[in-house]
Amino acid sequence: MNVRFPMHSASRRAPAPPRRGSSAIILAASLLGCSPKAGSEAKGAPPPVPVTVAPVEQKDVPVEVRAVGTAEAVSTVQVIPQVGGLIQEVHFKEGDFVKKNDLLFTIDTRPYRASLSAAQAELEKSRALAEQAHQELERFEKLAAEGIATQLDLSQKRANAAAMDATLGANRAAITSSTINVQYAAIRSPMDGRTGSLLVHAGNVVRATDTRPLVTLRTISPIYVRFAVPEQFLSGIRDAMAKGTVAVEAKPRGSASDPAEGTLTFIENSVDPASGKIDMKGSFGNEGQLLWPGQLVDVVIRLSVERGSIVIPESAVQIGQDGAYTYVVTPEHKAALRHIETSRTVNGESVVTKGLAAGESVVTDGQVRLRNGSAVQVKAPKAETSASAAPGSEGPPR
Repeated sequence: MNVRFPMHSASRRAPAPPRRGSSAIILAASLLGCSPKAGSEAKGAPPPVPVTVAPVEQKDVPVEVRAVGTAEAVSTVQVIPQVGGLIQEVHFKEGDFVKKNDLLFTIDTRPYRASLSAAQAELEKSRALAEQAHQELERFEKLAAEGIATQLDLSQKRANAAAMDATLGANRAAITSSTINVQYAAIRSPMDGRTGSLLVHAGNVVRATDTRPLVTLRTISPIYVRFAVPEQFLSGIRDAMAKGTVAVEAKPRGSASDPAEGTLTFIENSVDPASGKIDMKGSFGNEGQLLWPGQLVDVVIRLSVERGSIVIPESAVQIGQDGAYTYVVTPEHKAALRHIETSRTVNGESVVTKGLAAGESVVTDGQVRLRNGSAVQVKAPKAETSASAAPGSEGPPR
């Protein structure tokens, strides 16, 4: 009997281990990437916030009140004719500066000179008649003393002499009136000032009853500036005036020129209840004619100087729900939120009364991305080429 045992062929191979595909490699890499150490390295810390800073300074700051006002002429005169007639000549040009008593217009004087001549002739006639009346009065007084003339005749002669004296007075008044008319025909400037638009020319006929001016004169030097300030400043301004002269500066709105200097000369006697402001007026020599009547001007009233004030740029002050605050850059290059109190702003700088000390650095640009404790990197100001001028410009420690 043949018994057959199973034969293991040398060519038969054991089952091969499963092959590792690309999916297994990706899964392993994914697991490796999710390890705690790798995750912390991928996330990292937030980058520092770039900011611009400015130092907190301690210096003297003027105490001043700012307002917007209007320049106005000290004197404004509308030249109106006092006699009628033909304009013979205009002796100036529009916009000329004229002085007091300068000849402006000449009106035809022939009618008034004729009237003057007639009044003078009438005066001579009345003078002769008055002399005759007085001679007759003297004669009748002698006759009355001798009893020849009656008292009635004497009274009549006295009345005649008095009437002629009155006629002489009327003739002299007529001469004076005619002389004044001749003088009025030469229209002269009543003050120093600048002429405006010329409304009549040579050849026009004017009347004494005309209400339209021939020209308008306004003073330029000196000049007033009228402005209004809130009533809360009134007591401080009055106290300053009681101690001496209060300086006022004014310049046209938007002008980069140096302001004109003057003094506060007038405070209105009541506060406007509608606006809560009070009108004031400053006087300016205006020799350079920087200010012009009717012009809007920026006004600064300097009351005193506050010594040793803490100031920061106005752009460093932020307003939140809890009031004013700013960000201070610490020596560790961190942003520290600091609540502050300010009193006023002068020339783009805020006066800080609480919360800061001189020598610290505050953020002036880039606050929108900051939080308390944020890392910061100080940028150089645009006007500077090196960042070494700003505190902490070397950046946060790495």
